[in-house]
Amino acid sequence: MKHIEMKPSTVRMLLPSLASLFPNSSLVWTPKSVREVRLNERQARNTKTPQQMPKVIVSRMAKGGVGKTTVVGNLGSALAMMGYKVLLVDGDPQASLTGLMGVDWTKDGLVHIGHLIRHCYQRHPVKLEEAVEHIYSDGHLDMIPADITLVETDSWMMGAVNREQLFVRLLSENTAFFSQYEIIIVDTAPATSLLTNALMLATREILAVAMLDGSSVKAMQVLASNIAEINAAFPGLNMGVHIVANGYHGSYKSCGESLQAIATLYPGQANDTVLPWSAAFRRQVSPLADGMSGTVLEREPQSNSAAAMAELARSLVERYGIQLDGQFVSPLIDVVEVAV
Repeated sequence: MKHIEMKPSTVRMLLPSLASLFPNSSLVWTPKSVREVRLNERQARNTKTPQQMPKVIVSRMAKGGVGKTTVVGNLGSALAMMGYKVLLVDGDPQASLTGLMGVDWTKDGLVHIGHLIRHCYQRHPVKLEEAVEHIYSDGHLDMIPADITLVETDSWMMGAVNREQLFVRLLSENTAFFSQYEIIIVDTAPATSLLTNALMLATREILAVAMLDGSSVKAMQVLASNIAEINAAFPGLNMGVHIVANGYHGSYKSCGESLQAIATLYPGQANDTVLPWSAAFRRQVSPLADGMSGTVLEREPQSNSAAAMAELARSLVERYGIQLDGQFVSPLIDVVEVAV
């Protein structure tokens, strides 16, 4: 478990509209103290909704190597540092997200999402607490990790009734556990599988990460086809896609061409934040020990990469209406909108 300490400059980067609340001093901030300040500043309008399920963001791309896991991990870090309570779910047998967050996926006794879904389906006790790895202290960033045995999940799902709804069922039957979080972010494998389809059905909009090259833009067509098939199988679902462009380099003509292609092929579906090509992202995973790995928000918070991830996180808080302790507190404008 990491005890995250942030400089005031890092907090102001994450929440620039609230900069006056975090003065430039020697004070060290934690996710918990940021949350307390944001909530205490709005005591006059702290009406909360009853305990409810959090928003679910599912990240998916029909191609590996696009930075999807990097985006998921850094979004988790950014939102936690902004005071939200975040649960990450690693749905990829490669366990890249698990390693990025500093968890040893080779250890014995690891419980992954495949185990939990199967126990739920078989009406066995689902011990969610045993699966959770605490990444940050005070419950601000938790994770359900993965390992290579997650690949076996498709085998038993082949014979499962209503298998596409199994992850949704796990969520709905364990509201008391999942509602302690304010956002659940799911990382999926590039390949289409029964498990991946089940994970996708927990959301109405897939967060797709597209590297700015020709092969990634073409892979978007495969993902769009996958989403179309799901929508055909589940009338009324109307699943959409929100695209995050990654790996922009001003010296590469192909980056500009790829951005233009995304804008043309998927009008209005791309996030305004374009993530830069950056060596900082490539330094996140330590080759020496899992415990030395970490997101750019943790390791290089003053980098342009960290600033871009903070900007992306703020935009997604707005887009999905992520609540802070039962109320929507905008990270862009210093106001509160009470949920109804």
